[in-house]
Amino acid sequence: MKKHSLLRKYFTIGVLFFFVGTSIVPAIHSEFPSGKTVITVDDEPGDADYTSIKEALNASSPGDTIEVYSGTYPEQMMYIKNDNITLLGIAHELGGGNDTGRPFIDGNVALGDVLRIEASQVLISNFLIENSNGYNAGCIASNDQNNITISDCVLHTKKEGDNPNKGIGIRGNHIQIIHNEISFCSPGISAVTDSPLSITITGNVITDCGIYGGIVLTGDEQNISGNRILRCVEGIRIFGTKNVIYRNEIDDCPICVESTNFDPGQRGNIITQNNFKNYSFGNLSRGYWWTRSILVTFYGVVITKKDQWVGNYWDTWIGIGPMRIRGFLVVGFVFVFLETGIGLPLPWFEYDRHPAKEPYDIPGTD
Repeated sequence: MKKHSLLRKYFTIGVLFFFVGTSIVPAIHSEFPSGKTVITVDDEPGDADYTSIKEALNASSPGDTIEVYSGTYPEQMMYIKNDNITLLGIAHELGGGNDTGRPFIDGNVALGDVLRIEASQVLISNFLIENSNGYNAGCIASNDQNNITISDCVLHTKKEGDNPNKGIGIRGNHIQIIHNEISFCSPGISAVTDSPLSITITGNVITDCGIYGGIVLTGDEQNISGNRILRCVEGIRIFGTKNVIYRNEIDDCPICVESTNFDPGQRGNIITQNNFKNYSFGNLSRGYWWTRSILVTFYGVVITKKDQWVGNYWDTWIGIGPMRIRGFLVVGFVFVFLETGIGLPLPWFEYDRHPAKEPYDIPGTD
């Protein structure tokens, strides 16, 4: 086994002892090939091919476009199983009736995801989706799928006071999550990938998301930019390295960006030109913005690279000197032959040495 592989494996085991219990564009044009068939859905009987989105999906073939017209669709556990499917909400009636606006999918009928993607090359756009139900469920979810675009949707997983679920929970490669409005979820967006430059999260407005906050990214070398995150427990949580967090506005969140770097030998993330407004640490047991590690093993000592905080706007900065950013340096002791370890967290600080004097003009955040 390679030396760095052993370091990563055993240190991850050790650090878990500490972290268990503390946390764990304008209109979008699809570049997918044009569909073979257009299937229509309307909740007024007789106006379209189907009155049910699930029935339309079950009847579809690879390459089809499903147009869903204004109305209310009490459906859940809908599966997209064919590749190259476009599921498009149309904000008016197809025939009779007086519905207007995005088609509304109400998932509060049974346990599970409202809409689940089990295919590649899928575009979902222009829906209102509410009330996913059940543990770890979401409005839109996928697992290890590629070439997915989710755009211009409005998503809520709970009514105020209920337990929230995921807005969008995506695992895969070549994912675009753009221009959505997400609220009362946990988290708003969760994205996991193992391929560099594979996930784009931009132009979303995410509000009032609890527990895990607005955006959770697990992966390396991804981009998160141009989002507005308001009144979430955390703004953005990163598990990975070499990601770029650029030109987001994070407002009234106890923690704006939490970055966790346990990967020896990798450089940190770049967090630059964001607006951080009205923040406070609140719960002191979780009052940190970053975590990195010093790993002590049989092979020696390895220190993970720190993140670069560059030119962000902080409305609490007093205008003199660098901005101090609170975090934890975790000293990990790994017992290689026992395949276990322990982690000791030490309060530490990093710095934004050139904070911005004025907030950045970020489109859509006024």
